[in-house]
Amino acid sequence: MTAEKDLHTLLATMHPEVREGEFVYVLWPHGRPLAGAVAAAVREAEGLTVVLPRADADSLGLPYDFVGAWITLQVHSSLEAIGLTAAVSAALTQAKISCNVLAGFHHDHILVPVADADRALEVLHELVAASGEDKPAPELVLRSEQPADRPAILDLTAAAFAVSPVTGLPVQGEPEEVELVRALFDCEEYLPEFSIVAELGGDVVGHVISTRGRVGELELLGLGPIGVLPRLQRHGIGSALMKETIARGNAAGERGIALLGDPEYYSRFGFVPSTSLGVAAPDPDWGIYFQLLPLAVWPGGVSGTFRYAKPFGIA
Repeated sequence: MTAEKDLHTLLATMHPEVREGEFVYVLWPHGRPLAGAVAAAVREAEGLTVVLPRADADSLGLPYDFVGAWITLQVHSSLEAIGLTAAVSAALTQAKISCNVLAGFHHDHILVPVADADRALEVLHELVAASGEDKPAPELVLRSEQPADRPAILDLTAAAFAVSPVTGLPVQGEPEEVELVRALFDCEEYLPEFSIVAELGGDVVGHVISTRGRVGELELLGLGPIGVLPRLQRHGIGSALMKETIARGNAAGERGIALLGDPEYYSRFGFVPSTSLGVAAPDPDWGIYFQLLPLAVWPGGVSGTFRYAKPFGIA
């Protein structure tokens, strides 16, 4: 996704989030190997400044004066963007809140005194609201995937699954979901109308794909993977993609949609454990996590094991 340069767009669409924990600035002892969960470092002529969790500084016996809350501005700002940090720091200054700014490749980060964290978030949300009054937020567009979208979709999938949904740990190398999506594009079970992208301001920010699956001779949809850019997760884009898939499924006369996922999340769309409808999971260990949504023309009396498209590698 292209980094944003327009100041008004940056202010109107940024989403401030507080990182868990308390952070401190310390002057790292000369010659001592780095230790602890270092979050940022700046080398100056006078020495190395390190930002790390307060608990780590305490355990390492490192002195500090400032204890801060870390706020990330969840918008992909270009390093060439002009005015974002100035506008943010000016708003916080007006509210009499000191701030220290760190610029990353993808986002800007603000450290404010811990006691001022809640008020700082209020100020930043007020800034977002004020910026959005003059210029509407970009409209989310849902449309069928085109071949030209595929590089952006694969990049999005890599970002969305950079942290494993199973272990919660960072993935080493390319997430396996990237190769799966790449293979699904080229498989016999690929259904063009069920590869759907979410587009915001001309950029692909979400994608869901459903391919042909079967229970015996009964044709169903096998949904997944579904991915949303990390900075825009929990903003309703995934839900919009799910609803669009369901609407298209009903319009096309599909019988049902199967998926593997969190029952608490997918139940809101009407999914139920597949076994309650007579359908067994490809892997019995999946239990209630393998779910099925019967669509308007669900036939009833179904019995058998669900089979995904070949690239899933599940018999």
